[in-house]
Amino acid sequence: MQSFIRQSYLLNGGSKVLWNFRGQLVKRSFTNTKFVRAAQEETANLGKSVQPTREPIGGFRGGLIGFLVGLTIAGGTGYYYLLEEYQVASNHLLSSVDELQSSTNKVRDYAQKIEKVESELKSLQNCAATVDQIKELRSEVRQLYDSLNLQNLDLKEYVHGIEKDVQALLKKAP
Repeated sequence: MQSFIRQSYLLNGGSKVLWNFRGQLVKRSFTNTKFVRAAQEETANLGKSVQPTREPIGGFRGGLIGFLVGLTIAGGTGYYYLLEEYQVASNHLLSSVDELQSSTNKVRDYAQKIEKVESELKSLQNCAATVDQIKELRSEVRQLYDSLNLQNLDLKEYVHGIEKDVQALLKKAP
């Protein structure tokens, strides 16, 4: 007779009630433990084949498994994101290092050019005359010019004296 009993919920109160085959209401007792339920099921299933009952996963165990699955997925996603960010940062760092290397090479080339210009400047300074040397040379040139001018004047005077002597000889000679 219990095989014909079905359960339903009343819409107004939500309490469980049992309907038997004839449609009469029977209140369900609240003393259903696993042991009592198992005994009732055994008596109800005496003629039927025995199927193993699956116990539902408890809320705590299901919550723990769900938490671990979620944690694994979140961890994997976070690791993937972190790995991608690390790769982007590494590429950026490598490009910065390349730029630094090229700028370092430029600075080294400029330093070599400056050293070369400095060495040429030192050699030119060693070869070039100083202001004191130029003043000294200028005074020597003036002295030479003055002495040449005096010698020229002496020669002119000597030549003029010879011309007077020649003219005097020409006047005396008939």
